[in-house]
Amino acid sequence: MSDQLEIFCESFLKNSSLIGRIPLFHAVHKVEDVISVIWYREDPFQVQLFIVPPNYIIPEHTHPNVDSFELYLGGEIQFTINGKYTTSEKAMTTPNNDGTSFCRGVRMRVKPETTHGAIIGDSGGVFMSIQHWLNGVKPHCVASDYTGIVMGEHHLSTVKCGEAYIKSNLTKQDAASLEYV
Repeated sequence: MSDQLEIFCESFLKNSSLIGRIPLFHAVHKVEDVISVIWYREDPFQVQLFIVPPNYIIPEHTHPNVDSFELYLGGEIQFTINGKYTTSEKAMTTPNNDGTSFCRGVRMRVKPETTHGAIIGDSGGVFMSIQHWLNGVKPHCVASDYTGIVMGEHHLSTVKCGEAYIKSNLTKQDAASLEYV
């Protein structure tokens, strides 16, 4: 482990409390129909839990001031990196004997220039974003540090850093541009 985010990620996953360290103020954010909970924050690090409703598109985007690991927890999520799926739909929906996903705990690195998105299936999905905030930017809801197509009007109004724009009628291609060429 050579960088600060990797060291923090390993330490957080090994030592964090099951009930988190949720701040008293501004702990919950709603980004369109997605709910986010600040699970942990100590500048320059932050961890957010995301709960995404069924059949949802998170279009490809970047976070210009954030280096992160996205950690899959459950539900039906097909994450994308640079326009391609990171796992197959079958892998994401294959259950373990205890009913959790075979892919539970899989994480992917998302650097500030890494385009990423997700397609959420019929069961909805839950993931954590383990973040290292860069360039002197104080941690806040990561959906506000955003370049790319947003999920809707409200999301667009919350973007503080980045170049966001809106598109009506999001499709799977908006989340995985190279999979549907």
